[in-house]
Amino acid sequence: MKSNNPVVSSIIKNYNTSQKAFLPKIVSIPLTQERDSSYKCIVKPGDTVKEGDVIAQTEIEKGWTSSLHSSVPGKVISTEPCFSPNGRQEFAVKIQFGGALSYLGKIHQEKSTADYNQVEIARTLIKNGVINTFKTAIPENLGVQIEKINEGSETRNLVVRLFDEDPYRITDSLVTKFYFDEIVKGARILAKAINAKGIVFAIDHKSDSKAWATNPEYKDIYMLEMKIQRYPCGTPREIVSAFVRGPLNKLCNFTLTKRDLFTDSSTIYEVYKAAVLSVPCVDRLVHFSGNCLNASCMLDVKLGTSLRDIIPQIGGFVKEPAHIIINGMLCGNSVKSLDIPITKYVKSVEFLSKKRNTDEQIYQCINCGNCRFACPVKLSPDILYNHTVHFKLLRENYAASSFACIECGLCNTVCPARLPLCQTIKVLKNKLSE
Repeated sequence: MKSNNPVVSSIIKNYNTSQKAFLPKIVSIPLTQERDSSYKCIVKPGDTVKEGDVIAQTEIEKGWTSSLHSSVPGKVISTEPCFSPNGRQEFAVKIQFGGALSYLGKIHQEKSTADYNQVEIARTLIKNGVINTFKTAIPENLGVQIEKINEGSETRNLVVRLFDEDPYRITDSLVTKFYFDEIVKGARILAKAINAKGIVFAIDHKSDSKAWATNPEYKDIYMLEMKIQRYPCGTPREIVSAFVRGPLNKLCNFTLTKRDLFTDSSTIYEVYKAAVLSVPCVDRLVHFSGNCLNASCMLDVKLGTSLRDIIPQIGGFVKEPAHIIINGMLCGNSVKSLDIPITKYVKSVEFLSKKRNTDEQIYQCINCGNCRFACPVKLSPDILYNHTVHFKLLRENYAASSFACIECGLCNTVCPARLPLCQTIKVLKNKLSE
C-alpha cells in the first residue's frame, strides 16, 4: 500500500505481515482500560487463571457487566499500583505465566453475521471487552456506544478510518494492509449492531488498497477518498467535511454527520475477533519504531506485557532511549519507564534517543498568536489557557467554545513558550461538562 503521507510512504511498503510477540513471564494488567470506567478485581493472590478468564468487572448501563480478561494462563501474584501508558498511576493485576493456552495457537471456527441479532452483538462486544480506539486519548467501550446509538430513534451510519490520524503512526494503515478481509467482516457485524444505513471506509486517495471498491462483493461498502497529507485529516469533522464536499455525497442515499459511529481499523479487527471468532480481548497489535531500534516491526502483544520484555525480541537498543512515545508524536504522550504495560488503547511505541531531545521547559506566553492561526476550528487557545490556569475571567459562552476543540494538538506544536494548550483545553472541557 502506497501513500502520499511522508511518514507512511517511506516505510509501510517494507512490511509484509505482523508477528506474535514472545510470551512474557509476568503480565501487569491495569484495571483502567477505557474512558470513565474502572474495573473491580475479582481474583486474589494465589488464584489460578486461564487465558481469557475474567479477572475484573465493572457495572455499565442497563446492569450489564463489562469484563477484563487474563491475557495469559497462570497464577495471580498481586494487585499493585503501576504506571499506565496514559501516564496515570493505576492498580494492576499481576499474573505469573504458567499452564496451557486457551486461544493462542488454536483454530477458531468463524461465525456468520446471521448467527447474531442486533442485541446479541452489543452484548458480545461488552462481554469480550472490546473498546473503540478511534481516539486513543479517550478510548470508549464499544458496546456502550452501540447501546446509546440504539436508544435513539435516529438512523446512524458506520465510518471506519483505515489510516492513522497521527502522521507519525502507521498502526491502522498496517492493520488495514494485513487484515482487510477481517475488517470487512467486522464492519458488517458492527453495522448490523447499530442498524446502520451505510458503511463508509475512509481511505487515503493514493492508496493501492482501494482496488476493492470495484469488487461486487463489497457493493455495500462505500469508499471515501481523503487527502491525508494535510493534518488534521482523520477527525470526525474532517471526515464529514470530505464526504459532504466530495462526489460520494451524491452517490449515497445518506449523509454523514458527527453523530455517526466512528471507528478505526484496529477497533474493527477486535470486533472481528470478538464476534466472529469468539475470542476475548487479550492481545493487541502494536507498532514499534524509533532510532533506538535496529528495525521497526508490528507485533501482536499480550495485554500487560511490559516494554522491557518486548525489547529483546526486537533486538535490543542500539542507542539509549531518552523518550518513549506512546500512540504517536502528535496525538500521543511520552512516558519514562520501560515497565509500562501494553493496554487495549496502545497502538504504537516509539523509542527516541537523546539526539531527538527538545527543550521541555515551559515559558510565559509571548502573545505571538501562533496558536490562533494554527487552530483548524478558529479557537483562541491562549485565551482559554489563561482562563483555566491563571483564572482570567471569560464569558460563559466564550469558555464553552472549548467544546469545538478537536484535540489535534497543533496549538502545542507552534507555541514557542511550549505551553500545554491542548491538554489545558481538554481539562476545561471536562470541567464544563461536569
